[in-house]
Amino acid sequence: MSEALPSVEEALAAAAAALGSEARPGQLAMAEAVARSLDSGREIPQHLLVQAGTGTGKSLAYLVPAALHAMTGDAVVVATATLALQRQLAERDLPVVAQSLEPLLPRPLTYAVLKGRHNYVCLERLHRQEPDDDGDAIIPRSELGKQAAAVRTWALETETGDRDEFGDSIDARVWRGISVSRRECVGEMKCAYGPDCFTAKRREIAMQADIVVTNHAMLAIHAVEGIPVLPDHDAVIVDEAHELVDRVTAALALELSARSVEQAVSRARKFIRPSTADDLEEAAERLTEATRQEGRYREAPRDLLLALTSVRDSARAAVGEIPSDDDLDTLAARQRARGALDEVFDTAGRLIAATTREVTWVEGGTVKLAPLEVAGVLASSLMADRPVALTSATLTLGEPFEECAARLGVTGAWEGLDVGSPFDYAQQGILYIARHLPPPGREGIPEEALDEVGDLIDAAGGRTLVLCSSWRAVER
Repeated sequence: MSEALPSVEEALAAAAAALGSEARPGQLAMAEAVARSLDSGREIPQHLLVQAGTGTGKSLAYLVPAALHAMTGDAVVVATATLALQRQLAERDLPVVAQSLEPLLPRPLTYAVLKGRHNYVCLERLHRQEPDDDGDAIIPRSELGKQAAAVRTWALETETGDRDEFGDSIDARVWRGISVSRRECVGEMKCAYGPDCFTAKRREIAMQADIVVTNHAMLAIHAVEGIPVLPDHDAVIVDEAHELVDRVTAALALELSARSVEQAVSRARKFIRPSTADDLEEAAERLTEATRQEGRYREAPRDLLLALTSVRDSARAAVGEIPSDDDLDTLAARQRARGALDEVFDTAGRLIAATTREVTWVEGGTVKLAPLEVAGVLASSLMADRPVALTSATLTLGEPFEECAARLGVTGAWEGLDVGSPFDYAQQGILYIARHLPPPGREGIPEEALDEVGDLIDAAGGRTLVLCSSWRAVER
């Protein structure tokens, strides 16, 4: 590139000034470490583990070097655990970085947020107005029915189709009626609404972006499961990395219940023979009986294995009967039926073939499976061929960086860095333990504790954040 890029220190100073502050020593140290990691390349990547305490300004500390790196290579993916941080990055931090660095960069910085398909309205489902065949009928005059009407009105007017744009929390049953999973989608090329598909539009924007913000689950699907849901990228930054193991474990977990089998039958019934549908319903009944005993299994009981085998074989037979013609009137419904049956078939097969590296248990009539650890799969996938910088305010929780690296699957060359916090907690804070208070009981926080909280708020002159463990406690 003909134009020289600014140094990390210069770029960080510009971004911090745009927020009315100055770059902090720990923030600069982190930014320079992130830059070293991102620029190490894909042949011999150097990973980074960086713990940055509250007040460091870690978002700028990784977004600034990410912006500089993106000017010379492919995109950088930033993965977060929570939607709240995604929104902060997209609505506050990235606009500041893009605007403040514009005079220093050879071209404008571009960025995009990319979520899973199920987070966007499916126009085909919306316009067909077909009920979700899962037995969850929504009564129009009920509160749920009123929400469904409001959501549908919004969905017909939205320009993004993003579930979060609606504002209020949307009941899962309502959202299920206007969205599809990856398996249920007929594909942009076959869908009548393909040119206007919200998911396709977001992915097209992400394909052109310098920085792509996504979540841990999408990162796991792309890197671990090998499903290309993210654009090509040179490097990865994982924020809220203390959550990564749990989020990846959840993304790789499976579950199957008689209800999910029955829902698949409901969607497929109009396309398969009655006897085939009956066989699958009988398999669901066997699964119901086999999951009455809850608990964790080293080896699944014989009756559970037989029930899962019956479900798998019946689902395979049903999939084979769904027509594969090009009738556009039934294409989407057939794809939803096929997707539901494929999900049942694949999940039952995986549960049958569970290994000693996985744990299987029954809970609430559902058979569940999850990996015992994910360090191995992270090492062989996410960490294998590109630099990954992992950061959190609580990354190590007192353990050595070596133990943290092993838990996260970080192998090969890597650097561990703790930049601390600009706050002097010993001088600026007081730890107070009210040992004289009675413990919480069935009624929640005792009156004495509420009185104590009131006294502490008065002593602090207000300016107090009270954290509670339940909504009931908040309401008190």
